[in-house]
Amino acid sequence: MMASLHCDAMVAGGGPSGSSLAIRLARSGRRVILIERCREPQHKVCGEFLSPETVPLLSELGIDAKELGARCIRRVRLIARDVFAEAELPEPALSLTRITLDEVLLRRAQCAGVSLMRGYNVESLEHASDGWYASAVASSRQEHLSVFADDAFLATGKHDLRAWQRTSAKAQSGLVAMKMYFTLSPRQQAELEENIELILYPGGYAGLQLVEGGCANLCTLTTREKLRSLGNQWHPLLEHMMHSSRHLALRLSGATPLESRPLALSSIPYGYTVEDVDMAPTPWRLGDQAAVIPSFCGGGVAIALHTARIAAGMYLAGSTQHDYHAEIRRQFEQRLYYSTLLSRLMIAVPGAVQAVRLWPALISSIFTATRVPGSSIHAVVN
Repeated sequence: MMASLHCDAMVAGGGPSGSSLAIRLARSGRRVILIERCREPQHKVCGEFLSPETVPLLSELGIDAKELGARCIRRVRLIARDVFAEAELPEPALSLTRITLDEVLLRRAQCAGVSLMRGYNVESLEHASDGWYASAVASSRQEHLSVFADDAFLATGKHDLRAWQRTSAKAQSGLVAMKMYFTLSPRQQAELEENIELILYPGGYAGLQLVEGGCANLCTLTTREKLRSLGNQWHPLLEHMMHSSRHLALRLSGATPLESRPLALSSIPYGYTVEDVDMAPTPWRLGDQAAVIPSFCGGGVAIALHTARIAAGMYLAGSTQHDYHAEIRRQFEQRLYYSTLLSRLMIAVPGAVQAVRLWPALISSIFTATRVPGSSIHAVVN
């Protein structure tokens, strides 16, 4: 069965960037079709850290993360073998699972008048003289969807759409991310309360923090070479991490994994920023399709919401996607360059965390330097 639809704006991807953009455009009277490949709520490979600038961005969409059960994070800890450094964050952050945040945003989009098409995977997106044509197929393979839109927006996160792959010589690729939820022992949960812990180990690093419901999110980033040496298996990797970090072994003592296996994601181009080649027709890129910040910075969700806000403002003001992409490069290129250098250093030389123990203020400086440039938001969209 084939269905054909027409709209002002087609958005591929129903994560934070796609949903929030769709909400903003629909509220401004645009006809929006939002295509989300997952039919049911899904967990995502994500550290689930909400940096402070996400709070006002969500508030503009009518969402209060604390009302959804978000946990407060006030301190960051860096741990590498026996080295332990701790610092207060310049501003409190939050921790909220993506399955909760994404579903609330999708429901908010529907309430704003967005046509939400769930369970469809966009297979092709092509530009013609009169607009954009997208072809999508349902997960059941029994239903096909054809969409014509005046403008197209890519918000597919770390997953690339055919013919619109991200490429960047500056990107740090060759990394594999995995995420597992644990129920910690009461004592270890109390020790982790209001903290995010970044744990460095040979071949990668991991983030550990509490999320709503009282469980802990362990999100790891490992080189393909290290994972291959461990048989490409989760349990040997976890054993390697705990053997390399007595701190992590202590945190997970008496812990219960909440899934049979972790979520995994590979080929993540950390440091990527969108580029326009020869100013050819291109969809508007949002979130990780526009800028990919290394996981340790905790800015992924903030970038998703921020780029959606900027894109909506510039689109409604009559700017082109090329103008928007140039603005994203201006805001993020330098931030991503230095944060990617730090990510490479953390993986190659875990002992470099010694410098943070000697100068704890470095943690706050790194956190501030890699945050979304909030002060520039109003200057661009107002």
